[in-house]
Amino acid sequence: MDKSIINVNRVDCTGCGACKVACPVDAIKLEYDADGFLYPLVTDACINCGQCSKSCQVVHPIEKYPTPKAYAFMASQQIREVSSSGGLFSLLATYVIGQGGVVFGAVYADDYRSVYMTKAESIEDIAPMRGSKYVFCETKDTYKEAKELLDAGRQVLYTGTPCQLAGFRAYLGKDYDNLLLVDCVCHGANSVKAYESWLDEFTEGKELKKFDFRDKNYYKWSSSAVAYFKDGTVKKQAHRECFWYNGFLEGVINRDNCDHCAYACAERIADITMGDAWQVSRINKDYNDGIGTSLVLVNTEKGETVFNRIQKELKNLVTLCEEIPLEEIRKYNGNINYSQKQSPARKFFFSHLDEMGYHNALWYGRGRRWDFGIVGWWFASNYGSALTYYALAKQLENMGKASIFIPIPKLDGTPWDDDTKYVEAFIGKHFHIAKKRDKNHMHEMNHFCDAFMLGSDQMWRESTTKLVGHTFFLDFVAQGKKKIACAPSFGVGRYSKDPNMIMEASVLLDSFDAVSVRETSGVDICREVFGVEAQQIIDPIFWIDTSVYDEIAEQSSLKDLPEKYLFCYVLDPNDEKIKIAERIAAERNLEVITILGMREAKYTRDKWTVGRIIDNASVEDFVNAIRKCEYMFTDSHHGVCLAIKYNRNYVAVGNVARGLDRFTTVGNLLGVNNRIITLPHEGVNDYAEMPDIDYTVVNEKLSYEINRGKTWLIDAIERPVKPEKPITTLFKRVQLLEKEVAKLKQKINN
Repeated sequence: MDKSIINVNRVDCTGCGACKVACPVDAIKLEYDADGFLYPLVTDACINCGQCSKSCQVVHPIEKYPTPKAYAFMASQQIREVSSSGGLFSLLATYVIGQGGVVFGAVYADDYRSVYMTKAESIEDIAPMRGSKYVFCETKDTYKEAKELLDAGRQVLYTGTPCQLAGFRAYLGKDYDNLLLVDCVCHGANSVKAYESWLDEFTEGKELKKFDFRDKNYYKWSSSAVAYFKDGTVKKQAHRECFWYNGFLEGVINRDNCDHCAYACAERIADITMGDAWQVSRINKDYNDGIGTSLVLVNTEKGETVFNRIQKELKNLVTLCEEIPLEEIRKYNGNINYSQKQSPARKFFFSHLDEMGYHNALWYGRGRRWDFGIVGWWFASNYGSALTYYALAKQLENMGKASIFIPIPKLDGTPWDDDTKYVEAFIGKHFHIAKKRDKNHMHEMNHFCDAFMLGSDQMWRESTTKLVGHTFFLDFVAQGKKKIACAPSFGVGRYSKDPNMIMEASVLLDSFDAVSVRETSGVDICREVFGVEAQQIIDPIFWIDTSVYDEIAEQSSLKDLPEKYLFCYVLDPNDEKIKIAERIAAERNLEVITILGMREAKYTRDKWTVGRIIDNASVEDFVNAIRKCEYMFTDSHHGVCLAIKYNRNYVAVGNVARGLDRFTTVGNLLGVNNRIITLPHEGVNDYAEMPDIDYTVVNEKLSYEINRGKTWLIDAIERPVKPEKPITTLFKRVQLLEKEVAKLKQKINN
């Protein structure tokens, strides 16, 4: 059994470094990951002694003290002018050093590009420790240094974030009478890599003499950024102008553990807690003179003793110390109530940081700019449509690309059917959705998206074009923006014969940077009708892991499904399908559970008379029903896809009216065409029980097709954008006109 910290969940690690200091053989290294966060690495030198785990605050959570007393505190104006808020740290440090003690606190490196803990044994040495430093701080070897001093009988003041002090307490393993622990109200430990990128852009390459996040020379008691350069110049940004604050106050650049911080509460693990008494004037206007007021939480008897002594022994340096109601002041200090939740777009910040730098990457990390606007039937009241677009967006997310779903208007401006709100709610739970725009304002999305991706499903049908115009050919996208068609479908295996419709679609398709289609017949249509080369790729619904679908299914409210059942997903019920379902259920001794089409159910419910129908099923219910079924019967393409994804035996009725090509394409690619029957050509009397599917073979073929699809997508994203070519476009129109003239001549001759 491994006794090391190797089993500690990475998202819980605070990077405190206690494990490294505790290791007797130096088998743990601390290294920064690709995003600029420090994590321990257990090397081969580990002797499995378990000392690192004994010192880990995640393995052994630190006990918190009861709810404290709260105070508004001010040191003298001279001290506060060089402090972040009310100057409490300076007085505590002065007191401890006056007792012959040692102070540990955070300082900047000489180049201001990193922060680390160090010790001070003189009043002069505490000056660099003053002030807020909004970036992750390395504890280095200070835990060990402080312990040696404590064991030698020296008084020690150790200050830091709550998790740093928790790490220190875990490392010590006991309390010391000569140790005073003072933490701060922390908003999160920020990426060092992000900080370095921001600082490079903020300083514009100039050499720093000093840097301060809370400089009161210009902004008094506030959050700001001020850089003093060696050439004598100064650059400053107020809180509202400085995008560093957006990064960490919105949860874009914080460590993973900050999202669920165990110490973001009023009950603390230090003797004294320091913070800003924001909005203290609501309690008493005399408690705020604009220079800074500290919020002080006194958590232990030891803390209270020291706090009382500094008021007595340094009373000439104290101008305010009044108890205030904790429940009132905590309203304005969020991080003694709850942790800073991560931005859902945080991953996109880091995926863009190296290439774009801090400020540009922040647009993606804050959800203000997107790599791709996704266009298609993602909002349609159809389970399969919802899931294939979900899968496409997940794949882009796995590639570090930020996506936003773009609502599509009808040409006549009328709303879509009411059931679309359920799919919009599902997609909106996982991804961003743009605001709804009419046809005349769709072009506005060019301001927010770098590129556009047409998703899968039937968007290139004539009936669809008449409904939404050429939106699904991305007619609203500006020149210079990348356009990718990822597995859309012509549905019934053909396109309109309307020459004007063909001409417009052809010109638009020719401007795409990459075109793929879902069915093999689509490749021929693109070439023969539009003169565009396309590649067939498998539906993106296959691309993501079943574990991702499992996460969706876990949110289902279906808790009373039978142990074994035949799951029927039927869009167009009829008597023949009922008979087939009854026969499968009888042959396999299964109960019948049915979900009808999301949009169709209200019209078709009375036409399906076998088994139990699950009404108003959510997307989560739909996935869960497939995941748990013993066997599946469906007339839906996406029903077939998910049955295959979950390795379920199934029978599919090929839906000729809705498009048979999608069934046969998947069937041919994966060798399961024998699972498709057509009606009325193959009636229930011709149906025989099918043998179970050999999924070893199917999964091997599926893996190949998935990799082929993903490879195509990667290539499509990486290839350069097509240059503008108005002459070529005109030539294309002439070619199409010539083709139509030739057809007319042929008709006349005939």
